[in-house]
Amino acid sequence: MLATGFIKMSYAHNPLSAMYYLEVKDDFSILNISLSQVGLNEAISKYYKDDNELSEAEYKELIVKYVRANFNLNINDSNINLLDGGVKLGNHQTDLKFITSKVPSNLETLNIKIDAFKENEHHQTIFSMSYHQKTSKVILNEANSYTSHLEFVDNKMVEASQEFKMVYLCFFFIIPAAMVVRKVFPSHKL
Repeated sequence: MLATGFIKMSYAHNPLSAMYYLEVKDDFSILNISLSQVGLNEAISKYYKDDNELSEAEYKELIVKYVRANFNLNINDSNINLLDGGVKLGNHQTDLKFITSKVPSNLETLNIKIDAFKENEHHQTIFSMSYHQKTSKVILNEANSYTSHLEFVDNKMVEASQEFKMVYLCFFFIIPAAMVVRKVFPSHKL
């Protein structure tokens, strides 16, 4: 748990990074989000393009709306929604906390897309998850379209294996076999 706190702090002030940390418990799950205030302000102003003066309460509402609209988590084919939550604005860092909808008890697959803050060039999001006292993480950025498809092995997230496609069989077996057959049994012209 101490290492997780360090990770949150080391990335929170970088305007090009966000930290999403999902803590799965037996009865409930909590998503903690740590953001650079500068990066958040930049993304919100680009996304909403509104120059009107907002109260702190209105600004917090915009933040929650923005984060919910740009967070898609699916575990075992079940959508995980952000329910009740709150925002703590700071001078350098903003923290959000949400209770999530029920997370399945036996984790098999996870699909995540967090494209919040893509308005900020070269942004990356670190999504980490604690499940049965094991923490794993994935980095979402422009290169992977802020998306990842994961499986669980020993209660940790790992990149999902790609299904073997029969088309590959042609390249690795059938075509080389056909070439060998042509060499061994060349056709004769009469």
